[in-house]
Amino acid sequence: MTDRDLDELRRLGEELRIVFTDERRAITTLDHEKLTFVAEQKRLLITRLGELRAGVDEPNAEVRALFEAVRVEARATALLASTATELVQKLLGRETSGYDRRAAKTTTNSPLRIYTRY
Repeated sequence: MTDRDLDELRRLGEELRIVFTDERRAITTLDHEKLTFVAEQKRLLITRLGELRAGVDEPNAEVRALFEAVRVEARATALLASTATELVQKLLGRETSGYDRRAAKTTTNSPLRIYTRY
């Protein structure tokens, strides 16, 4: 891997970490338009990162650290997205009631609850 490739890998890794941060902000505000935009950015960055990573014969410590940092950001974003999904489902009155034979979650629809603040 050349120094130029390594610099490109660093730049893309940092850019992806910023995109994950933007995605978490969009999730917290339930901004669908921003989430759609961020998903496209992520797809492009991940494609390019994958191409560069394929060219790495033996990853050095710096490359491993970069990808581990990206994994941490991805996990944090996935946890937040999962929590947000569960909360929205509860607000809509859909709660997990168990699992079927294929271990898929089954849900029940309870009457719609409207939460208001006074």
